[in-house]
Amino acid sequence: MIIKTIKFSKKRALCILLTIAVVIAAVILAVPEKKAEAASFAIKPAGSEEGRVAYIESLGYEVGGEPVVSREVVIPQVFDDVYTNYNALQLECGFDLAAYKGRQVELYTYPLSSYPGFDGEVMCDLLVLGGEVIGGNIYTAALNGFMHGLRAYQG
Repeated sequence: MIIKTIKFSKKRALCILLTIAVVIAAVILAVPEKKAEAASFAIKPAGSEEGRVAYIESLGYEVGGEPVVSREVVIPQVFDDVYTNYNALQLECGFDLAAYKGRQVELYTYPLSSYPGFDGEVMCDLLVLGGEVIGGNIYTAALNGFMHGLRAYQG
């Protein structure tokens, strides 16, 4: 059996700790900026009517009145195909409803006063938990309609 000993001076220990700190700082700084941008829409104060309206307006849309729906919904514990697809829509915008499986959340549906390039009625759903937006979408029920996640208007 071979035993090897290494002497650690205070100077050597300090150098090792500084090297570890530099590596950790480099890893933290290397996180992609795109992920930070997506998350910027993910959690916004929405515990009040004013907060929810301000959030929608921060995306570049104009709210056309009071919410037409305000009720509690439960995020399913197990996602079926519909919820899996809906969560994929959420993931594109920096949200992830998988973290809220089985949780009861508030659903608010607001009419939008206008939507560029579309003349029909457009609605905005916000899913709110603990006063924060955790998901949602913008959609129309028209035959030639659309649905997309809560992303900033690209006008």
